[in-house]
Amino acid sequence: MTTLSASSPADTLDPDVMDGLKDVIDPEVGLSVVDLGLVYAARRTDDVVEVELTLTARACPLGEMILEDARDALAERFPAIPHIDVALVWDPPWDPDRITDRGLALLGRPPRTR
Repeated sequence: MTTLSASSPADTLDPDVMDGLKDVIDPEVGLSVVDLGLVYAARRTDDVVEVELTLTARACPLGEMILEDARDALAERFPAIPHIDVALVWDPPWDPDRITDRGLALLGRPPRTR
């Protein structure tokens, strides 16, 4: 997998792949990896779905479970694509500013002012 940074262009976030990840929940926070802003890259071709995601903390005891949930969700969403590659990345470190407005609403917080 080619490593992409979180500052890569928005075209590295394929909307269909992101939709396939919307039900992958970080159980400690209770939000999806999409709403938490944990997905740094999501792309697909006819042969592979590639995702780079991070966790809210390196010490997350459920990290491998979240990665496996992501792989399973993508394999179900894209059954004709033979390779699903979900990689855990730590650069750049996640911070709460990455939470989407939807995620903030689900947490009972107001959206950010832009």
